Amino acid sequence: MIEFKNVSKEYEQGLALNNLNLNIDEGELFVLVGPSGSGKTTLLKMINGLNTPTTGEIRIADEDIKNSNIRQLRHNIGYVLQAGALFPNMTVEQNASIQLDLLGWNETRKHDRICELMVRVGLDPETFLSRMPSELSGGEAQRVGIVRALAGQPNVVLMDEPFSALDPISRAQLQELVFELHREIETTFVFVTHDMQEALKLADRLAVLYQGELQQVGNPQDILSHPANQFVKDFFDNDTSVEIFLQQVIDAGFGVQQTDETAIPMGDDQTIFDWSREIHDRPNQLIVVDQIILQPEDLVNYMATLRVGVIR
Repeated sequence: MIEFKNVSKEYEQGLALNNLNLNIDEGELFVLVGPSGSGKTTLLKMINGLNTPTTGEIRIADEDIKNSNIRQLRHNIGYVLQAGALFPNMTVEQNASIQLDLLGWNETRKHDRICELMVRVGLDPETFLSRMPSELSGGEAQRVGIVRALAGQPNVVLMDEPFSALDPISRAQLQELVFELHREIETTFVFVTHDMQEALKLADRLAVLYQGELQQVGNPQDILSHPANQFVKDFFDNDTSVEIFLQQVIDAGFGVQQTDETAIPMGDDQTIFDWSREIHDRPNQLIVVDQIILQPEDLVNYMATLRVGVIR
């Protein structure tokens, strides 16, 4: 779907991206992570032509974007910025309809599409369509930004740290919304964040960037189980591994009383990342913690409760 071939980007102050090769598959929720200045936003903006590579090639649907009609390219790409980035002198409906205006939709079709999406993101059209951005909370403004990005039924949706300015409750709600929308519409999402918890909740696959270089690409479990280098290990360990112990999985109600002698014993103070390493090496392996058997699917189900922010 999206392919970077030997892509570098150089500014006066130095390299932002260095000989990067990366494939993003059609329909996946792909997350770019890394510390500030690692090249995440530079890479993201190259997808819709807001940034151009110094060297290398970027292809979408097997077409080099430098040979594409840039206007047509952007019509097929939705973009969600930080804090919604709504125009302050336009109503919610006008903001949400910008892409549809460019596509030439008539008023009735535009209104129906925006109303449909407003309902889907949890905003009542009758209440919100005539409001101005100054009358919205941060979470509401970002929901409108999501509506705007999805309105034209794009093939790709880019999201550049869209929830970084929100409070924890709004952030968790919108993470869940993005997860559900992606599952429903099956559009390719490319999502930038520096928040490891957010990346692990959302990603089908993720790429770790550092100082303009690609460190590792894979699904969350593979990267947590087998980090490619010390940087990747430290990057995730600092934010995640101290927080989720196997005892927390049992306290959340997962597992059954021990009946299988083949389960590998693990301590309740070991983390879910110790467990994920066992599953990576032996996909059907059971473990036992304080005489409670945990199955591989228990890890998936437990992580799903973290994704919605509620432990059952």
